[in-house]
Amino acid sequence: MKALFTPTLVRRIVAALLLAFALAWCAVATYTYLDFRANVRTHSGLQQAGRGLLDALAGIARDELAINAVQVTAQQFNAVRRQDSQLPGDLLFQLRSTDGQELFASPPIAGQTLQGASGQVVDTHLNGQAYWLFTGPSGRWQLWMAEPQVSTQWVLQWIFDSLALPFLVAFPFVLLPVWIAATRGLKPLRMLGQAIEQRAAGDLSPLGVLPRYAELTPLVIALEDMLLQLRGKVARERSFVHDAAHELRTPLAVISAQAHVLSRTTDLRERAEASQHLQQAVARGSHLVQQLLELATMDAATHAPAQSVDVADLTRQHLAQATPHAASLGVELILDAPDSLPLALPVALYESVLRNLLDNAVKYAGGAGEVTLTLAWRDGALQLTVADSGPGIPAHEHALVFERFYRGTSALASVSGTGLGLAIVRQACVRMGGDIALHQRSGGGCVFVATMPVAATAGG
Repeated sequence: MKALFTPTLVRRIVAALLLAFALAWCAVATYTYLDFRANVRTHSGLQQAGRGLLDALAGIARDELAINAVQVTAQQFNAVRRQDSQLPGDLLFQLRSTDGQELFASPPIAGQTLQGASGQVVDTHLNGQAYWLFTGPSGRWQLWMAEPQVSTQWVLQWIFDSLALPFLVAFPFVLLPVWIAATRGLKPLRMLGQAIEQRAAGDLSPLGVLPRYAELTPLVIALEDMLLQLRGKVARERSFVHDAAHELRTPLAVISAQAHVLSRTTDLRERAEASQHLQQAVARGSHLVQQLLELATMDAATHAPAQSVDVADLTRQHLAQATPHAASLGVELILDAPDSLPLALPVALYESVLRNLLDNAVKYAGGAGEVTLTLAWRDGALQLTVADSGPGIPAHEHALVFERFYRGTSALASVSGTGLGLAIVRQACVRMGGDIALHQRSGGGCVFVATMPVAATAGG
């Protein structure tokens, strides 16, 4: 029973056809009714019949011939009304001579004196019933014709009865070809569905389907695009896992080696060196795992809620926390920002951008170097600029440095890193609807410009 009411395209087409037939029936019925009302207003049918009979009487000189002509006409007209049109009541006829003598009259109006306008149709009542009355002269004769008036209800019922049978007969002859065409027309779609269903669960290879029908082309193109994106995503994930395993291998190997030294040697100097190397390897591995988790979290998240925060004050706090480490490396930190900059933005994402750009700049600024941070809000976007005095990055590597695990050929050999910081920055900017750009700094070094669309809060 449930399958009976399940929506299908074929049923939708049949329903549309039913609706079209209903609308067509209504249109024809409306046209027929309006045409009938127009005829009623002009009384063209009664006038034509009356004038035709008057023309016939004009050539008759004898009373009995005139009477016979009217009598025969009355019989023929009423027979047609009963058999074909099934109109209610009979046409009533009355024929008089010019001196007023009644020569012929239908029984209901025999002996009655009828009043009307010559050559026109007027409303009248005969024996308590409404009629349309036509009268006119023809040589020696005066003719009256009276037609029973019909109600709107009777007209509508007659129209329905007249149209119902033709439409009911025509419907199957229209429905059957349409149903066959719809069923056969959907066959390519079913075949495409079967081809997709037969594929293995992990098969992301191209469909290899060349649709013959234009209607299927957008669907096939969309499926191919989706498979292409999925293949790219799977390839990136595999590459990510491979690179992560490769990067973790180094600190784990150092930890294993130094742990072995600590377990075997009794020399205090060797134990101290091994302990230092072990701590460095653990710190590097911990930092790598933290960045991997941060990047995975950004990839999986779909929405980052905005919070109201003073971005200038938040940036100063991060700068203060980074100052001791920067000072130990001989790097001076400079902040160019307004006293207050209240904005609504995803705080965690902004902190990720700030932390990684600042950490990257401090690493490569070099001894006696400097890192300048500039904050600005313009045109509905927050712009964070981080410039360092490091060795810089060749122009051909500008796009590559934002890839995961890419460190570049210009990286200082003494600087340790994972190659994930700038990838995290780019992902965080994208999540905020912005972007990150890299430029060369005049005099050497890099300038990173992160643009993040945000909203100002009260007082901003």
